[in-house]
Amino acid sequence: MQPTDVLTRSPHAAHQTLGEEAVLINVNSGDTYSLNDTGTMFWELLDGRRTVADCARAIAAEYDVTADVVEADLLELAAEFAAEGLAIVA
Repeated sequence: MQPTDVLTRSPHAAHQTLGEEAVLINVNSGDTYSLNDTGTMFWELLDGRRTVADCARAIAAEYDVTADVVEADLLELAAEFAAEGLAIVA
């Protein structure tokens, strides 16, 4: 996964946001995943237009932290989303 990669949510992923957290379901496997507030914000930013770096900047601005720290975490999470069939590199 690269900072310039653009991700979109998989059509095989369903989600429900509960407050600031979300639950994701891979409808093919039935596996469920829970996201904290930062993961939920990232999930909501996956629109097929923004890069991982764009998402990191948006989240960093929201939490008043540096984008490079957020970006490293998002790259890891993006790779997990892709590996679990929840997101697709556009």
